[in-house]
Amino acid sequence: MSKLLIVESPTKARTIGKMLGKDYDIFASMGHIRDLPERDLGVDIANHFAPQYVDTARSKSVVKELKSAAKKADEIYLAPDPDREGEAIAWHLAEVLNKSTKAPFYRVTFHEITRSAIERAMQEKGEINLNLVDAQQARRVLDRIVGYQVSPLLWSRIEKGSSAGRVQSAALRLVVERERAINAFVPEEYWVFSVVFRTESGEEFTSRLFKINGKDFKVPNAEAAEQLIRAIQGGSAPAVASVTTAERKRYAQAPFTTSTLQQAANVSLHYSATNTMRYAQQLYEGMDIGEGGAVGLITYMRTDSVTIAREAQQAAAEFIRRTYGDAYVPAKFNYYKNKAAAQEAHEAIRPTDVRRTPEQMAAYLDPQQLKLYTLIWRRFVASQMTPAVVNLTTVDVGVDGSDGNGYTFRTTATVPVFPGHSKVYEDVAKRKDETQEAAVLGSLRERDPLELRKFDKEQKFTEPPPRYTEASLIKELEENGIGRPSTYATILRTIQDRNYVNREQGKLIPSELGFSVNDFLVERLPALFDIGFTAQMEKELDEIEEGKVGWTQMMEDFYSKFAPWVEDAKNSDAPPAADAEALLKLLENVTFEAPGKVGRRTYDDGKFFRSLKEKFDEDAKITAKQFQALLIMTAKYYSQIPPEAVAGLSAELREAVGAAVADHAERKEKRERSEAVCAAVDYAGLFAAFDKVTFEPPTKKGRFTYDDKKFFTSLKKQALSGKALSEKQTAALRRMAMKYHGELTDAALVDRILEVQAAPAGEGGETAAPAAPAAPNPEVTRLLEELGKVTEWAEPVKKGRFTYDDKVFYESLAKQHASGKILSERQQAALIKMAGKYGVK
Repeated sequence: MSKLLIVESPTKARTIGKMLGKDYDIFASMGHIRDLPERDLGVDIANHFAPQYVDTARSKSVVKELKSAAKKADEIYLAPDPDREGEAIAWHLAEVLNKSTKAPFYRVTFHEITRSAIERAMQEKGEINLNLVDAQQARRVLDRIVGYQVSPLLWSRIEKGSSAGRVQSAALRLVVERERAINAFVPEEYWVFSVVFRTESGEEFTSRLFKINGKDFKVPNAEAAEQLIRAIQGGSAPAVASVTTAERKRYAQAPFTTSTLQQAANVSLHYSATNTMRYAQQLYEGMDIGEGGAVGLITYMRTDSVTIAREAQQAAAEFIRRTYGDAYVPAKFNYYKNKAAAQEAHEAIRPTDVRRTPEQMAAYLDPQQLKLYTLIWRRFVASQMTPAVVNLTTVDVGVDGSDGNGYTFRTTATVPVFPGHSKVYEDVAKRKDETQEAAVLGSLRERDPLELRKFDKEQKFTEPPPRYTEASLIKELEENGIGRPSTYATILRTIQDRNYVNREQGKLIPSELGFSVNDFLVERLPALFDIGFTAQMEKELDEIEEGKVGWTQMMEDFYSKFAPWVEDAKNSDAPPAADAEALLKLLENVTFEAPGKVGRRTYDDGKFFRSLKEKFDEDAKITAKQFQALLIMTAKYYSQIPPEAVAGLSAELREAVGAAVADHAERKEKRERSEAVCAAVDYAGLFAAFDKVTFEPPTKKGRFTYDDKKFFTSLKKQALSGKALSEKQTAALRRMAMKYHGELTDAALVDRILEVQAAPAGEGGETAAPAAPAAPNPEVTRLLEELGKVTEWAEPVKKGRFTYDDKVFYESLAKQHASGKILSERQQAALIKMAGKYGVK
């Protein structure tokens, strides 16, 4: 019997293939084989929000291969990941392959890629969960509608290419509001006090002022601090008010969920959420650890459950007993409470075999994978261990002040009694050793007299709320019910990739664009991007998954609110109807110019005016953008409009028309100057001089790709079409000419044209004499030549994420200088510093 099993990734296919053997043909779908179209809405809103699925960019060859395999199969097993997204992939596969085969389809799911888990999944084969599929479709359609209908508002008001997302915009709002709270924060002064007390036996301990008259207090300034000190020093002799010693148990944390793993990895390993999920995916899908093939090392990494399988608990107990002793094994297994919405059928993230210790895996994993595996392994093992036990000793010391107030000082000391789970997940050696201080405190008795040996005061100021890190933002999103395990990493990556948020030293800081986008969305669509509303939508998606709500009904309810919100947002800055009507009347008797073609577009003023008037006659509305177009048209045909008609406008509208007329005149003058420059400058000769230049291949720096040839071609197309280059473009072309100077066919012509074009015009319009190009600094040249004689460079030094290599830095400066580029002041300062380091004077 021929059996076909389909998973998502080639790595998973290879891992499972070696476990199931030759009875199965195993293929990878490479993720989704169908999705909504990239450039269209792809949702038929009028037809119950029916999605219009198309093949994904890379799926055609994959689908062809899968159809061929399906024709030969007697049984088809669909085994994408065990979540909404995986269920949707399985459904799409069945939909696409169904016509190519008569074989039955079975859905199989597993939360770890081990032989036993795979074999059990094959025996427990079932059907596709359509509730999960509906929940995924609802999220996809919901996000598509929000993105496609809200993003155009941003393009016209904020920046072309900017976009809105239902969930990521809520995350951006949290970051922006936190930054605003930081900026608005006003620090308040306060003072804290610590004293050193000496016992009758001569031992000393430090204590802090805890209460005044049994209540919390605040000392606001230096004068009040001095008064307090005088009152205590002039009061009664200090004496022990109470001594308490209590045993405390510290219980282990639950094993990791997706969000807690991302938070812990960010804090302790400095991994981004994206990198954490990348390494976790690798550990889940399978690593070759010398056991005759790859094996999954952790359970599925997208989960909000803290449930642990009983057999995993039993294995952990046996390992803990054998490794650490009976005292570290609890009498009953440790269980942890899931949140209300958690999927209890899933497991927490844990090692698939607790016996595979990080030390054993070190030979098979790269450093990043090993660090994450170690974190997961330790957290899981600790979660199945006994509590840590500590003794907490607290001593309160009382002083009756000369001002009639009672002052209480408090000291606490914690002494480990039994490490319990902290032997695995916490580094006991890094804890402060309070044993000695606890012994001193424990020797004290109530009413023991003490001597006040030292009194210190310290000025402090209240601090603003901290900026979000990826870890704290994920925690905030989770606490607010925004996003789900599969989306946290995507949310954080999206707001950073779109340049709405920058990450600096681990902190998330909104950019100017981020502020603008957030402020626009919150102002125009406050209900849509309300944190509570976003969380409610997540709950409704969960209810679809649970079969409580139909997804199309949920979309109907949402869209009935959403459509009016968007319409209001479009019209929120619309001009008064009276102003629009007044401008339309001004242009009624104008003779419009004949249609004209600019590039591939045809502009027809008359047609535009008639369509706009027809629309206004219907509903008495035009948009702000259309109103602006009317103002521009009024300025263009101003000479045909009777002065008395303009005089009859409101004062505000007359001012707007006047500004438009002035702007039109300025643009016309600028266009005429540009045409004059184009006529005067030999652009054809200038660009022809580059014909034999071999441009460097494109280079990627950070998020940007620099392509000299592509940039040059765009400048050439612009200039030869009759549009003069701007000052900025000319400067860029000048730098390019310096870079490729030796390959120009007529370098003198290029230099002369660029110098003339860059020269400012005189008062009478005549061109001023061209400025001489910046000459290389002879001192820089000398230092570079001297450093070029160095034969022994210092070894590279790694500081944090950066490696400092003198030789590499020198070579980059020398190359830049040789190409004719001028070193910046910062580079020259670094060069002088390096020269001193190597004895060059």
